[in-house]
Amino acid sequence: MPLKTKEEARANFEAATAYIPARYEAGVRKAEWQSKAVSDAAEKNYAAGISNAITKKLRQKGVAKVSNADWQKAAVEKGAPIIGERIKGALDKWSANWGPMYDAVAGRVGTLPSRTTDWRSNINSRLVPVVEAWKKAAGKA
Repeated sequence: MPLKTKEEARANFEAATAYIPARYEAGVRKAEWQSKAVSDAAEKNYAAGISNAITKKLRQKGVAKVSNADWQKAAVEKGAPIIGERIKGALDKWSANWGPMYDAVAGRVGTLPSRTTDWRSNINSRLVPVVEAWKKAAGKA
């Protein structure tokens, strides 16, 4: 059986970009991933995969394969054109999640003691409580 050339394969792949988005969307709309993703079996598989990645230093090896220049180029070419629109599309969700945290922290800031000339005292009496308020508001305390 004769093989397609790389050029033919690329042309076919490029032509598929006309219908891939609709097929992708249809597949996503049929998917129900969460019930299996939260299962004990999934968590066990995840833990095993993470342990394997750590043991084999896969993150480190993967990072080493991409130069900083390559990363910058991809981030600028792919990220810069779309980031503003994505942020605009997420503003309502951001406000709903961040707003209550901000209110909690702003309330704590209003109760801080006055600044002193002692930087250590300021860190302990002013900075630490603000960081603790952010952590608590974010559910990480």
